[in-house]
Amino acid sequence: MAAWQFVIDLIPASSARVAGVTAARMSREQLDEIDLCFSNADAEVLFARLDTLLTEKKSWSASLRIWGDEKTDDIQVGFYGQAIEDIQFRLNVGDLCLPLVGGICDLARHFDCILATRDGAIIQPNREAVVRTILQSRAMQFVRDPHRFLEEAIRLDREGA
Repeated sequence: MAAWQFVIDLIPASSARVAGVTAARMSREQLDEIDLCFSNADAEVLFARLDTLLTEKKSWSASLRIWGDEKTDDIQVGFYGQAIEDIQFRLNVGDLCLPLVGGICDLARHFDCILATRDGAIIQPNREAVVRTILQSRAMQFVRDPHRFLEEAIRLDREGA
């Protein structure tokens, strides 16, 4: 993942509900334990929809399918055997493509899913919520002022934070 990319994962909305209420945040461990449970029919619909968002490219791994460009915007679908294990969207914050954000949100709603950031924030699948989260992200901090971002990273590293 590049510093200018904002990363979100697709997860079933039911996985983030506790007593009928959607969580605002989940731990990375909780997110990693989620089973996507895509049937073969759902997987075919998923892949067809991903084809409308970005162009699929040859993957470097048999357990990974990739759409887009790993240095800008891409979508990665990881497999465990034949089952879809995870779906990750990496968005280029420096040249944010709003139609792509909208397409990701449409896809999430179609499969009754929500989005989760790498640090566990839960985002409802609507363009405004995703863009608002991107604007507050570390990727956006990097794009706005790379020098300051790197100085802060070095400072935090020295402090052991």
